[in-house]
Amino acid sequence: MTTVTGDTGVVQGDAVTDEAGTAPGDRRFRPDVEGLRAVAVVLVVLYHANLPGLSGGFVGVDVFFVISGFVITGLLLRERGSTDRTSLVGFYGRRVRRILPAATLVIVTVVVATYAVLGAFYGNPTAVAARWTAVFLANFHFAGIGTNYLNASQPPSPLQNFWSLAVEEQFYLMYPAIFLVAASVRSTVSLRARLIGVLVPIILVSLMLSAVQTGTSPTAAFFSPLTRAWELALGALVAVATPALLRLGAHAAAAMTWVGLAAVAWSAFAYSAATPYPGTAVVVPVVGTALVIAGGSPVPPSGAEALLRLAPFQWLGRLSYSLYLWHWPILIIAAEAAGRNALPFHQNLVWLAASVGAAYVTYRLVENPIRHSRHLARSRRLPVALGAVLIAVSLIVATVALARNITPGTHSSAATPATVRSYTPAEVRRMVDASTGITALPGDLAPSLSGVRADWGGPPPPCWPSYTQSSVPECVYGDLQSDHTMVLYGDSHAAMWFHVVNAIATLSHWRLAILAKGDCPFADLPFRAPPGYRSPDGAFTACSQWRTFAHRRIAQLHPDLVVLTQDANLGPHDVPYAVGRWQQATTDAIRSLAVPAERVLVMGNIPQTATGGPQCLSLYPDNVQRCSAPVSAYIAGTSRAEQHAAQAAGARYLDMTPWFCSTTCTDVVGHYQPFWDPFHVTATYSMVLSQVLGYGIDLPAFATPATGTGTSAGTSAPSTAPGG
Repeated sequence: MTTVTGDTGVVQGDAVTDEAGTAPGDRRFRPDVEGLRAVAVVLVVLYHANLPGLSGGFVGVDVFFVISGFVITGLLLRERGSTDRTSLVGFYGRRVRRILPAATLVIVTVVVATYAVLGAFYGNPTAVAARWTAVFLANFHFAGIGTNYLNASQPPSPLQNFWSLAVEEQFYLMYPAIFLVAASVRSTVSLRARLIGVLVPIILVSLMLSAVQTGTSPTAAFFSPLTRAWELALGALVAVATPALLRLGAHAAAAMTWVGLAAVAWSAFAYSAATPYPGTAVVVPVVGTALVIAGGSPVPPSGAEALLRLAPFQWLGRLSYSLYLWHWPILIIAAEAAGRNALPFHQNLVWLAASVGAAYVTYRLVENPIRHSRHLARSRRLPVALGAVLIAVSLIVATVALARNITPGTHSSAATPATVRSYTPAEVRRMVDASTGITALPGDLAPSLSGVRADWGGPPPPCWPSYTQSSVPECVYGDLQSDHTMVLYGDSHAAMWFHVVNAIATLSHWRLAILAKGDCPFADLPFRAPPGYRSPDGAFTACSQWRTFAHRRIAQLHPDLVVLTQDANLGPHDVPYAVGRWQQATTDAIRSLAVPAERVLVMGNIPQTATGGPQCLSLYPDNVQRCSAPVSAYIAGTSRAEQHAAQAAGARYLDMTPWFCSTTCTDVVGHYQPFWDPFHVTATYSMVLSQVLGYGIDLPAFATPATGTGTSAGTSAPSTAPGG
């Protein structure tokens, strides 16, 4: 009978015996470390399953980091002690056998399952993520998504949990080389002392970076290998210090283990998504894990190992890697299939059971047999070649899936006057009124579900500032030789109209200046810090600075017309502003512009889809009306407040709701998809509304339509352009 002990690689019975994952002098197998893996994976899995009260279960990932640093250093020290050499090829071959077979199985299965269950809308970004994941760069990919306003508003990726695996592999890419250099230096100082001299600076610098970057760019800090390196290095330091730790007194060692375990447990319940993390808060679970491992070295009889060595902990510890890989994609796909971003804990219980089942099968049939294969263990190069093949398999599956599901020519620049028909207001109204009769997705849906994510009509990057930017260069488009200037000012709801408003300005021979910043409405109120911007509960200071800049830029431009539009963003503590306060702030913002109110147009917010837009259509392509709701469910309470604010300030107001909804709002109008996501319009549909906007903005190229043609309610457009 074969008994596997976990990541140490020791196999008892008739299987091959790999190197132990502990330093020389320590036990070859540490049941307390195996039990810690169980603690780590249980915290992460239950946190992701939304167990009430477990608000900081994400600290389980940090426990894994410390364990990994400890085990890898133990492997390297044992090899050095027994052979007086360090084989990088052998090291990476072992990593391939340990990591890639199960990871490849999950990546390929998740890509295929996402397309099959959720459709191309979800499948395409999952395939893109799979390509990054396959080459262990998932953390950089998800950091980029998390710090990008548009991507951050999308559903979570089923492969997002692979970010931590990428961080570990990036550490493994550098650390063995550092170890080899330290071991190769001729010195009277012992190898352990030399390693301490390397690891301590890494720990200090990385922890300092974690503290600083979490305060300036928390999303980047969360995914960065540089801010996480100290956690693995601390585990490595524990392995290096094994000889000293073995001399600890039994009572002191036992106390260390229980204090450490309590620190991990406390942080799992005390921390939450609002905790600036990793920052300095990560010290508690990381040092706690190190204390458990360090204190367990002399095997104190009354230490935490008495708990951690119990059979349930050992069993879950063995399954921890496969369970970590499987649980997140299963939970996410199940939630999205139900039309939600997350399910409550009681509904997730069945999916947790499925995750454990998938992990067990993967462990028994894939992870363990390949990891302990005699044939692979005898060769240094064959495992590396296997790794290359497995990475190629993931890349090929993801690339082929993308190629089969991306509609050729679908990108934001496709939504141009030359490629999208220009509809009169009356024609748009007829399409909107008829939309309730659509049952199945049109075959010529534009943009397609596979291409909708790319169908964004915003300005190019120099004029689309990041969260931390509070200014942009001169962003002037349209007819640059014109004597008339229009400014489009607001948040992402101004940016999404840029493409069509630029076309209108160009046709009318006006200049267009764009001033748009994500999550930063023009109403002069404090707003919550967006994802990726400093502390989650902190003030969005860059937004206030941006508004000051925008007002100064508008004053310098002396525009003939300012078009304002914004989303109803949340306040500093995730609480919507009262309608009266929003109305007053909007009125004050209009009056504060260095432009007469009669030269200001407030473009009303688009209806906020109650069903998820393309997310819903992807789930119900043959029942489009499942993605419909009464118009009252789509309109934010602030929309009427903005109309009253415009009237109070003497500005014009353009109501956008009639161009999306009749008495009912649907996610398909004609053969067009209006919603880019639940909050934004697609570039294609914005061009469908080019005449509607042209008449509403009322520039010279657009004659004011005759009565009854469907002019937007609430618009009182003069017969000539303001200042024209």
